[in-house]
Parts: sequence; C-alpha cells; structure tokens
Amino acid sequence: MPLADYPDLQKLTPEQKRELIEELSKTAVPKRRFIFGVDLDGVVMDFYGALKPIAAEYLGRRTDELTDDYRYGLKEWGLLDKKGGYDLSYPALHRFAVNQHEIFKNAPPIAGAPFHLRRLSRLGVHIRIITHRLFVGGLHQKAITQTAAWLERHDIPYQDLCLVADKTSINAHLYIDDSPTNIEAFREAKKRCIVFDNPTNRHIKSSLRAKTWEEVYEFVVREVKASKKA
Repeated sequence: MPLADYPDLQKLTPEQKRELIEELSKTAVPKRRFIFGVDLDGVVMDFYGALKPIAAEYLGRRTDELTDDYRYGLKEWGLLDKKGGYDLSYPALHRFAVNQHEIFKNAPPIAGAPFHLRRLSRLGVHIRIITHRLFVGGLHQKAITQTAAWLERHDIPYQDLCLVADKTSINAHLYIDDSPTNIEAFREAKKRCIVFDNPTNRHIKSSLRAKTWEEVYEFVVREVKASKKA
C-alpha cells in the first residue's frame, strides 16, 4: 500500500492503518545499537604489504632487503629523519605512495576483512570507520577520494567515515586498531580495543588480540552479546 495513495494519513481507516504498519515493518531497517570503531591501515587494508615495494622503489633497494620485522616509523627499512638536505622520512615516503602510487586506492585488503565486516553489518553492527589519513599536508583531497573509492571497490559497509587524529574523541562500543599509540590511548581512556596483530604492537599485552579477521568477528559477536545482557 504506497504512501502516495494516502497523502492524508488521518483519513485512513483502522484496517488501512494496520495494513500500512505491516507493510512498513517488512522494510524497516533494524536500529544499529552496537558501534564498532574500525581503523583502516594495517587492519582492513594491507597498508604495509602495499607500502613495502613502494618503499623499495623510493629507497633504491630490493623488496627482499626490507624486513617484515618493522616498527612504527619504519626505520628498519632505512627511513630517517631529514638529513643532508634530502628527506628520507616517513612523511616523504607517505607522500610518494599517495601521489605516485595512489596507495589508498590500490592497496589490497587484509584477508577476510571485507567479508567479515559484511557479516557484522548483516548482524546489525554499526560500522564506524575511524582513520587518521590527513596527517600529511597537501594530500587531504587525494586521501579522502582514494579512501572512498577503495571502500566502494571492496564493498565494505560503513555508516560513518571519520578522519581524525584523536580516535578516542569518536564514540564506539568497541574499537580495533594496530597502532601502539592509539591502542595505549584507548586503554588510558578506558575504551575496549581489539589489537590487530603486527610487529609494531607485539610488546603490548592484551586479551583482545586478533591475528585474523575470523578472530575479530568472534570478538565482536561476543561483545555484542555481552552488551545486550548489560
């Protein structure tokens, strides 16, 4: 029973109102009460895997010369602070990766991430993307455009896209991140955060550590069930 057929709802008979309510209830989207705050780089997108050959090109080295046992800042790959008038710092590599290689558009996803995010979305989880991709000036438009294109290309569901430095300022019931700085900030703010495992964060002890998106999915489902009992 299309609403257009009844411009004045006050004129509906009780039977018509019941039929209308039944029709609308079949198409109603369930309210999403549980918010999952999701980081992108190193969690949903295989950022380091995509960056490694780009860094090898930028540094004039072979890809196999760059270790997989890296830390935040990637000094293990030969990145330095600005020295001798030539910038070999991480921001310079980041700019090269975004400008010359469109890394935020072309990097592959972490195995299983899109699929399990779709599964969580179908369960009614509100997926809130929280990423800090605007920390290098002059790249904001490209970063935002590439990010939106990448999410659509891989059919990743989300209700919000937040690009912020202080992730604790964005509300969620549960977060996932790989950055030691962000993980510690969530912990200090008493916010629950899944630690997505990589070499940069293995010094952090956590009962919410996941190495795969299958494990992430199980963690989130468990938290959703616990929130309903609270």
